[in-house]
Amino acid sequence: MRTIILLGALLLFFPHAPTVAQSRSVQAQHEDIFSDGDEFCSFQEWGDGTGRESQPLVNVVQHALLMDIPPPKRLGLTSFKDRSVSLDDTFLPVRSQNPGVRWLSAINESLLYTGVMHTFDVWTEAGTRDALNGHWFQNYMDSVSELRGWSDSDRFMAPYVGHTLEGSIFGYIFRENDPKYRNVQWGDGRTYFVSLLRSMAWSAVWHTQWKIGPVSEASIGNVMLHASPGFITLVDTPTLGTAEMIAEDAADRYLIIGLENRTTNRALIILARGFLNPGRTFANIMAFQVPWRRDTRLSLFRNNGFEVRKELVQAYKNGTGEKPFDYKRQATGVEFSHTYPKEASIELSAYPYYESFLGGGNCTGGGGSGAARVSPTLQIVTEVNGCLITGFPASNQSGDSLFYGAGPRWTPRASHRFSPYGELLFGGRKVTHEVDSPELHAQLLKEWNDGSGTLGHYPKRSDWSVETAKNGISIAAGGGVDVVLTRPFAWRVINLQYTHTWMGDVDTIRPQNGIRVTTEAVLRIGTW
Repeated sequence: MRTIILLGALLLFFPHAPTVAQSRSVQAQHEDIFSDGDEFCSFQEWGDGTGRESQPLVNVVQHALLMDIPPPKRLGLTSFKDRSVSLDDTFLPVRSQNPGVRWLSAINESLLYTGVMHTFDVWTEAGTRDALNGHWFQNYMDSVSELRGWSDSDRFMAPYVGHTLEGSIFGYIFRENDPKYRNVQWGDGRTYFVSLLRSMAWSAVWHTQWKIGPVSEASIGNVMLHASPGFITLVDTPTLGTAEMIAEDAADRYLIIGLENRTTNRALIILARGFLNPGRTFANIMAFQVPWRRDTRLSLFRNNGFEVRKELVQAYKNGTGEKPFDYKRQATGVEFSHTYPKEASIELSAYPYYESFLGGGNCTGGGGSGAARVSPTLQIVTEVNGCLITGFPASNQSGDSLFYGAGPRWTPRASHRFSPYGELLFGGRKVTHEVDSPELHAQLLKEWNDGSGTLGHYPKRSDWSVETAKNGISIAAGGGVDVVLTRPFAWRVINLQYTHTWMGDVDTIRPQNGIRVTTEAVLRIGTW
């Protein structure tokens, strides 16, 4: 059944896959390129993701994002009439009056990336290969039911590096298929941050699918039956992936463009784009485009684009021309004056946290929260966080905690830069304690012997680990202070909470009372 699901997902993608690596070249005629010294007109045809041409989008773009081909009269160069000039994919960024997301292409590319990750897991993980056999639905449900706590037993590289890149790849896949925001750049203000939110939502949906969905690690590999499951990647993949997108966009604007203004060395430019923009690079591959593709810059290989690039760079070096590639804030058409409130309508936060159980033991992890404003001084907050419990007497013991709650938050100075607050959250907590037997685990792996031994299946975690778990009603009361850095962002410098949970001891864990400390990055929506 797992094999059928995986093959079905791949078949859904491939009938619609683009069949060419780069789009057609565009004949750059003088009357089509320059309407006057400061305006740029272009025609662009978008594919529908099937290799067929869709309805062309015709528009005028004033002051292109990166003045890839500045007016010849300013550079003192010859006219580009009768030259065939091509960009990496499209000629120049084009905006449509009513663009729509290319959902089919976005889904296909996300499915392809999911298939790539599954292929890697099947290739490298014996447990995943073994799980391809057996009762699919029952094992899938058992795997999903194991989701708990914070840690997933991976080391630093997987949750904080690998999943960060995964989140950015899903985010760039969506951006590339979102015509309205396809060519946003760091510095485009509100438009840029709206694009980030759309990409983060797409990333959150697809990583949740990857974790517990019908074509997921849980359904195909039953991963959570073999390893310690946790919420860490559900939280950090979209949030850290969004931070990675910001870092890549900033690097593209300040470092890569700066390099391309000073050199025409193809290998160096390709390496810089790949190394400094890994998420965007892999998303290009998922769209069957060259990895170094940039819609807003002259092509490195096709037609005369590279020759024009060399002329522009040389003119800039000689002091006879301006920068070939320079940031120009994206025009948004007709703009209307609007006064935004200083109090954010919605706040989204992500954070690391530390909790000390007063009965003994510490807990470190992270979480996220969302708050909706109902009045200038009152918000309704929802919060989910998880942590890994430490301080056990033996190394083969481990534990984790999951808290979820909602409640009011009082913000008497929400319109000020320094905003203290108090909150009271009601919800629940699940605490789990495990005692592992590494010797038994090693023995079971030897008996399984990659499927050729006496043990009939890859060892499940329950075969060599004893688990105790309890659920209880929980509250968290406390407060802190926010510092508004810019309209979109605030830093919750400190959030100090007292927690109380109505449950008994969980083996050696005493979670009844605790003190929790967090520091949070806050995205403020409705103020920009």
